[in-house]
Amino acid sequence: MPGPVDFFFYGTLRDAGIRRIVLGAEALSLSAVPATLEGYRCAPVERGRFPGIVAEPGAAAPGVLVQGVSLDAAARTSFFESEGSLYDIARTPLAVAGGRDADAWVYVAAAVLPVEAGEWRFEDWRRRWRPGLLGDARAAMARATPAELGRYRLAWSDRLSRLRTS
Repeated sequence: MPGPVDFFFYGTLRDAGIRRIVLGAEALSLSAVPATLEGYRCAPVERGRFPGIVAEPGAAAPGVLVQGVSLDAAARTSFFESEGSLYDIARTPLAVAGGRDADAWVYVAAAVLPVEAGEWRFEDWRRRWRPGLLGDARAAMARATPAELGRYRLAWSDRLSRLRTS
């Protein structure tokens, strides 16, 4: 059985409260270690309400590495991130605090996501948008049907199986 999953979160999922809503109870047992994704810019979407990460030479996106995420929580994350429509998933190398490197999965803005110029800043988001997004995240996750989560879980299982055989 494939799993667990390691993620790089650069946006709203850097926030422990949002991670708890999206990943579920297991979020309490997972640590978030500072990390950086080189060659990407964290761009604002909807005036900074949330971000999208886009490839940009010379840029670097700060975030956190969260390791050991279960397939069920990975499926919940894919549902929250609208994987396949607003975001695509990619495996990328990261620079992790303490001078080590790691590979992790990251949600990259799909071509349809209207990213804006400039940098999305986590601290600005926390002050302006976090309270509303907590409620939005709860409402979104309440809409996650078992069938949708099952499809995402199967996709993660297939993805990880292919990764291990390549």
